[in-house]
Amino acid sequence: MKLPNHWQNFIKIFQKKFNSEIVSDSIRVFQDEEAIKERFTTHQFETYLPYYIPVADDSGGQVAVISKNDEDKKVYLTSYGTLEEKYFKILDRDLLHWMQRKFPFDNEDKQENELTAEQQVAFESENKRLIEQIGQFPSLLNFWNQTYSIENLCLPENFPVVDQLLAFQDGYAFNTIASKSLIGEKEGDFKESWLVIASNYFADPFFIDFNDSEENFPVYFAFHGAGKWKPIKVADNIDTFQNVLRTIFELRYDKNGLLSLLTEFSISGNEFWDEVYQNVLEMPEMAEEEQNEMISDSDWQEAEVYITDIGPNKMKIVSLLKAKYRLSGAEALQMSKEARILYHKGPKKWIHSSVKELENLGAQVAIVIL
Repeated sequence: MKLPNHWQNFIKIFQKKFNSEIVSDSIRVFQDEEAIKERFTTHQFETYLPYYIPVADDSGGQVAVISKNDEDKKVYLTSYGTLEEKYFKILDRDLLHWMQRKFPFDNEDKQENELTAEQQVAFESENKRLIEQIGQFPSLLNFWNQTYSIENLCLPENFPVVDQLLAFQDGYAFNTIASKSLIGEKEGDFKESWLVIASNYFADPFFIDFNDSEENFPVYFAFHGAGKWKPIKVADNIDTFQNVLRTIFELRYDKNGLLSLLTEFSISGNEFWDEVYQNVLEMPEMAEEEQNEMISDSDWQEAEVYITDIGPNKMKIVSLLKAKYRLSGAEALQMSKEARILYHKGPKKWIHSSVKELENLGAQVAIVIL
C-alpha cells in the first residue's frame, strides 16, 4: 500500500510531538503502514472505500480517512459502519492543520474549506498580483528555484509552488476555514508586508518583509502557536540564507561538521540558531562510511525538474518539448506558454543532465525533491 506523501510528512511531525498513539484522551492515530493496513483489511476498505485509507479513529466507531490521491489533502470523517463517500464530512483541510486543532472528531461550527465562486475569483486575482510582485525580485525566484529541504533541525522543509504562492500564506496572513484575514498592525500581529517563503516541520514560518527589498530581503523566523509573532532575524539577506542552507544540506549527516559550522551562529545568542544547534547536538554520530551511504541513498530520491522561464531560445525549448512528449508543433508551442512545465521526473542522481541542457539554452528551472 502506497501512503500519500502528505501523510508521510504528517506522521514524522506527529511522532516528534507525541509519545503515544492516543491523543486527546480517546483519539488513536495510526502511526505506520502496518496499523493502517490492519484497519483497511479488517473493515473491508478494499470493498467499500478502495481509494481512501484510515488514519485515526475514536472510541465510538468514527474514523478519519484521507484519499490515496496526493492532490486531495482533506481529512474526512465517516464511521466504520457507513464506509461510503456520500456520507463523508470534511474534518479539516489537511492533516497538519487537524493536528494543530488537536484532532477534533466533529465539524460543527466550522466552515468547510471550500470557496464560493466569488471568493475563488478574488483569491486567484490576489494570487496573480502577488506573483507579479515577486517577479520584480530575481533573488526571491532564485531562492525557490533551488531549495534545500532539511529534516529534524528546525530548518526549512516546506517551500511554496510559486504559481500557488498565496495558498502558502494560509494560516499566517489569513485563515481559509474561518474566511478571515490575520493581518494587523499591533505588536505581535502578522504584517501585511510579510511573505512566508518556507516553513519547517512544526509549521514555523521563515519570511521576508517587502519593505526590506533594498537590503535584498533579510530573512526572519518566528515560532508558530506562541500567540504573537516575534520575528527573529536569521540571515542578513536571502542569498546568504540560501547559501547557509546549501552548506548545511551538504553536511546534513556530518554531526561534527555541522557543529563547527553552527558555532558562529549559536554564540551570537540568536534564539533560532541556538535551537538548530541543540538539535544537531542530539543527532547520532556517523562514521564517514555511513555518511557516504546515506548520501548515496538520497541520490535515488525522486525529483522533478520544472521549466519556470523558457528564456531566449524559445523554439529550441519548443523542439525539446515536442520530442519529449511526442507532441505536434502547435501542442508543444502551447505547452511552452505554461508558467511551470514539468520537464523531467526521476531519481535525483539523474536530473543534472536535464538541468544543464535547459540552463545552457538560457531557461530557468526549478528542482523539486519528492
